[in-house]
Amino acid sequence: MLLHGQVAFACVALLASWSVTVHCQSFSELSQARRYLGSKSVELGESPEAARRLPELKGGYLYPVLAWGPNNQVAGLKEALVLGRLLRRTVIVHDILNHYDEAKKSGKAVAGGSASGPKSMDFDLVFDLDHLCLHQSVVTLAERRQGGWDLHLDAVAHFGDMFLGQIKNARALGVSDEGSPYLDFEEFKCVESQIEKMIEDLKPYKHVAFIVYENIVRDAGHGVKLRVTGELCHDEYLRVSAQLTKSPRLVGMATRFREQRLGGGDRPYVAVHLRPYPDKCLWHWKQDRFETKRAAGACKNANLYNVFVQQTADAMRKNDVKVLFVMSYPELRPVISQMYGKVGIKPVYYNEEDLEDAVGYRSISLLGMVEEEIAYEADVFIGTSYSSMTGIIMQERYARGKPMTSTLLFTKTSSG
Repeated sequence: MLLHGQVAFACVALLASWSVTVHCQSFSELSQARRYLGSKSVELGESPEAARRLPELKGGYLYPVLAWGPNNQVAGLKEALVLGRLLRRTVIVHDILNHYDEAKKSGKAVAGGSASGPKSMDFDLVFDLDHLCLHQSVVTLAERRQGGWDLHLDAVAHFGDMFLGQIKNARALGVSDEGSPYLDFEEFKCVESQIEKMIEDLKPYKHVAFIVYENIVRDAGHGVKLRVTGELCHDEYLRVSAQLTKSPRLVGMATRFREQRLGGGDRPYVAVHLRPYPDKCLWHWKQDRFETKRAAGACKNANLYNVFVQQTADAMRKNDVKVLFVMSYPELRPVISQMYGKVGIKPVYYNEEDLEDAVGYRSISLLGMVEEEIAYEADVFIGTSYSSMTGIIMQERYARGKPMTSTLLFTKTSSG
């Protein structure tokens, strides 16, 4: 059943005698379906998998222009996947660009004489493309190029002017906006009338880029609500989190690490993510004496330094867990290890050497993706507010059905 002019708003795969059909549900139907799922993460589930890869849609292609660092890009990608369903467009998935600081070092020698890796992470190295293709119509950038696309955008769509500069990330991957019209949809409200108008306005354009960051789903980067709310775009975002999974290769790297360094695949462990924020805060952590008042001028979570050891120890004691896995910048690990050592905790890290053994090069951005997979499976996870990495980990743990009582944030971290 379609409502209001027979406009379809999202497509899901259905299995029918081992053949794939694409059923376009109306805005109203999808909203009702999400409410029916209930409020527990396990009830969110996944839409039925297709028997084979979903075909490309007649509505055209949506190219996501993703902003900022790797995990902000992942959050934006999930928003773009939601938008692709609503606009009935095939989403063009592409590489995730490395952290800006790492990009500066690309191609240069790094510590130990090893070469740094490429400037971006291959999509199918990080994510399971085969799995995603059974839930949504997607193609890779390479596939579109092979299909004859010259990588020139027919239009660039955006919501206001705030993130227009992020078009540089499309250009970095060889996609051109030269001479392309820019279409400002101002503010996205996830309502039927607006989506219908967007579909109509975009009909003349086959390849449309969308600059997205927290436009489709509020606080997608770090503070999205981890519960079914009945809001279509929000709930579909959570569903996408269950469908955009890490690649078998990356999962294998994380599994081997758990078996070899965390005491075996079944041994319980706590994972923590320590992220002084923003980057200028790192300097304060590396000093011989941490001055909270001075750090407050540079850090949004200056008090994290003072509370993370005790709160970690309390969580380990409460859950009777002896093993601790820590995610943080390599440059901070000496001070973190020293501080944990004072209370008898020996943290375990996934090191650049571990990554190099697995893929042949070092990359802080790719290392973080492996760390996330390890954190997803932890018995308890404690993250850092203000962090997109923590946000993505929490979203993934929710999507996997981890008890919300086992997914925490360090508290009382803001100074003053």
